[in-house]
Formats: sequence, C-alpha cells, structure tokens
Amino acid sequence: MTEEKKTPNKHKGRPKKAPMKPLVERPTAFEENEELQLTEMQNQFVWHYVNDSCTQTEAARRAGFEFPAHAATRLMNARKNPNVTKAIMLQKAELAHKFAITPEKTAKMLWQISEEAYNKGQFNASVSAIRELNELAGLKVKKTENLNITATLDNMSHKDIEDRLKQIFGGDIVDAEFKYV
Repeated sequence: MTEEKKTPNKHKGRPKKAPMKPLVERPTAFEENEELQLTEMQNQFVWHYVNDSCTQTEAARRAGFEFPAHAATRLMNARKNPNVTKAIMLQKAELAHKFAITPEKTAKMLWQISEEAYNKGQFNASVSAIRELNELAGLKVKKTENLNITATLDNMSHKDIEDRLKQIFGGDIVDAEFKYV
C-alpha cells in the first residue's frame, strides 16, 4: 500500500463574502473644521459616527483616540462639546436630505429604469416600471372586492344559486342553459 499525502483543506466552512463597497467614500485626509472649531480628530469622529453607521466608541477608535470609550462619552456630551454634537446633527440632516425618498425622486428613478430597460429590449421590466409609475401618480387604483357569501353551494339548488347571483350582481348573468349530467 502506498501512502497518499493528505493536503489540508484550506477552505473549511462557507466561502467568505466579498467586502461590500461603502456607500460613502472615506476622505483621504481630515482637516480642522474652522466653522465649528473642530480639531482633525473631532472631525474624524463626527465623520465615522455619521457615515460608518458605527457606535460612538467605534467611531472614536477609528478616529484614533487613545481611550475611545471615554473619548466618545466626552465628545457626545453637548455641554462639554456643543460643536461636536452640532456637527453630528448637521451631517445627519445633510444625509437625510441627500438620501430622502420623495415621490419626485422615485418617479424620476422609475422613468430612468423604464427607459434603460426599453433600450436594452427588456420590455417586461419597462412595463413594470411604467405600471409602478402610474400607481405612484394615482392613475391606477387597486380595487378588490370581498363578497362574503356564507351559504354553501352544496345546500343550494341551481335556481337558488342563479337567484343569489342576480341579487349580488344586479341582473341576469346566466346566458347558458342548465343541463343535469
């Protein structure tokens, strides 16, 4: 018998996902904010806290503070650092305005999707985008009607069913002859 060399399995478990591309590009250098009188590290803290969706401690760690938990608590104190909290509020408001979902933005985006899909020959996607656009504009109304019929058909005769349908729909709806089979 020959012994085969066993190569260790390098890939155990699930394959790792590719890292996600950040929504906002990280600045290459942070500068002092003269308007709010923030230092470079305070400016980094504000940017990481608002744009990286991390905790205040993690934002302080990424900004380079030696004791991040203590620094984060101190920076978030509006009495001790009112300019930092003001900068955070201003940047959050700017992001909310930038990424706000409004009917106008949605309509513009749906129209672009429809045009691109049509140009690529993807007519189903184009029609779906136009359908959504019409619904957004109020041109299409989704209407459902629930007829709560409690009677069972097994206990009703043909005449009873026909009379009940005439009552519900308001008129003669049967245009065929009935035959027992």
